[in-house]
Amino acid sequence: MSEEIKDQQNKEKEIDLLSILGNIFSAIGRGIMAVAGWIKTTLLWFFGFFKKHFWVLFALLVVGAAAGYMKARLQKPYYETEMLVETQIIPRAQIADRINSLQNMIDDKNDALADILNLPIDEVHDVFYINADIVNVKVELPADYKEKVRKKKKGSEEEEEEEIEKAEELGPQFIRITVRLWDNENINRLEEALVEFVENDPYTQERLNIIRTHNQMERMAILAEIEQLSLFQKKNIEKSSAIMTAGNSPLLVQNEEKTYVAEILALKNNLLALERDSVLTKPISVIQPFVPYQNPVDRTLANMVGFALLFFGIGYGLLFIRENWSKI
Repeated sequence: MSEEIKDQQNKEKEIDLLSILGNIFSAIGRGIMAVAGWIKTTLLWFFGFFKKHFWVLFALLVVGAAAGYMKARLQKPYYETEMLVETQIIPRAQIADRINSLQNMIDDKNDALADILNLPIDEVHDVFYINADIVNVKVELPADYKEKVRKKKKGSEEEEEEEIEKAEELGPQFIRITVRLWDNENINRLEEALVEFVENDPYTQERLNIIRTHNQMERMAILAEIEQLSLFQKKNIEKSSAIMTAGNSPLLVQNEEKTYVAEILALKNNLLALERDSVLTKPISVIQPFVPYQNPVDRTLANMVGFALLFFGIGYGLLFIRENWSKI
């Protein structure tokens, strides 16, 4: 009897659970249908509203585009260009921050910028935007690289593309300096001024002094080692002469002589490389200079689209308010 009661209770629980799940799915279905119906009604209303006022809204688009075109024609044309620089001795972020600090002086129209860049004031006033950021130059992958990736990932296209993109972005990092200016003829002098600005920066000079001091100490250590080896070599030659005078074979001494010569030659090569690096060491090196483009940046299309959408949005809003004012 008790088993029958337990079976009956279990069946009632199952029925209650199925009923609850059915109610939940039914509520979700009604909610989805309600949202879909609201979206449909709203789209139909907006379509009808647009159809009703089509010519007014179309006229506003045309007027807005014309206003944007006129604004673009009346605006003073400007030029935009960029250069890439690299550094081996200064943190890239440090150089980027120093370059970006100039924008504050440009925004404030601070004439002291002319003294900082060592440029005439009129040329400094021609620059109205400057920005530096760190970019990765994508590397050219080998022809068979993609095929190897496909075999490795076994047909997963998303993983293939992701790995290829990561591999392309593993190229060298450079500092990209972007400028916008009114006069295209001043671009070369501006490039030289920015390079000198970084080179003359106190932090840059401090780093250079540290490197030069280290190189000088290393040079002195190499010269001392060469002098010591030369002294050993001289004694070895004297020892070889004494052995030959005594009529013995100087083979062992000759082998030692070859070792001294090889070590001295290697040290002299290291010294030459160190002196070459000291001469060629620069805070930054220009990889891609500013390009003095012949034609200014064309903002006509952007202005036309922007003004057309602005006029359209304002007109649409005013028409909507007028039509529904009595309902508010």
